Amino acid sequence: MVDKRIIAFVMAAFMLAVLARPDASAEQRSRSGSYQGRNTSGTWQQNVKRAPGQVDRSTTWQNERGQGSRTAERNWNRETGTGSYSATTTRADGRNTSRQGTVTRTGEGSYTVEGTRTGPRGKVTEVDKSSTKNPDGTTSVHSIYTGPEGRTKTVDSTIRKTADGRRVTGSYGTSGGKSGSFDSNVTRTEDGVAKEQSLTNQDGRTWKRSIQRARDANTVRRDVNVTAPDGRTRSHTGSLTVDPPAQSN
Repeated sequence: MVDKRIIAFVMAAFMLAVLARPDASAEQRSRSGSYQGRNTSGTWQQNVKRAPGQVDRSTTWQNERGQGSRTAERNWNRETGTGSYSATTTRADGRNTSRQGTVTRTGEGSYTVEGTRTGPRGKVTEVDKSSTKNPDGTTSVHSIYTGPEGRTKTVDSTIRKTADGRRVTGSYGTSGGKSGSFDSNVTRTEDGVAKEQSLTNQDGRTWKRSIQRARDANTVRRDVNVTAPDGRTRSHTGSLTVDPPAQSN
């Protein structure tokens, strides 16, 4: 979980930094900085290489637990409407997680995805997903996840654009009898993004999560508040700073 939070922060900060420098057009970009999490802090570096139809990202981070890394590649052929993706994350304890797959365009704004996810203990989950653009402008997504023992999880969601963001609603069900519904509303704010999420399971128990992400100069701050079904709450804060670019002589 720590690795995923670090990656999410690095990606968010990198995108904010790129958006802040629209005149930069080099095919290769590098960024670095520091981060402060709930239970850890450290430094990070990221390199991004872009070519027509291809993006390669490599990220590393260091903290008191050691060093972690992630490499990711995404390819897309506009003419054939096909592409592929892959990513591997190595944690500080040496364990790896990975994901890979192919993407095929099936219509205007509609796609299918076939891939796999491999967990830190080597268990593989198959991913089959279809995304369909609807006449009313919404997008319907149907996903099936099949675990190594044949257990499945099915997720159906609808994505709607709003005036200042997007809203995702849907339901899920598993072969083990679990089910529920979820709602996620993302809103752009003056200095970042606000996200309100909820999930209700088959017993009527509801979890809620509120995420506020804001940028101040070269720092991205993320505040998370979680409310359990019994009303208990917990919160944590993290931040990530992008080092300013070196001044050329």
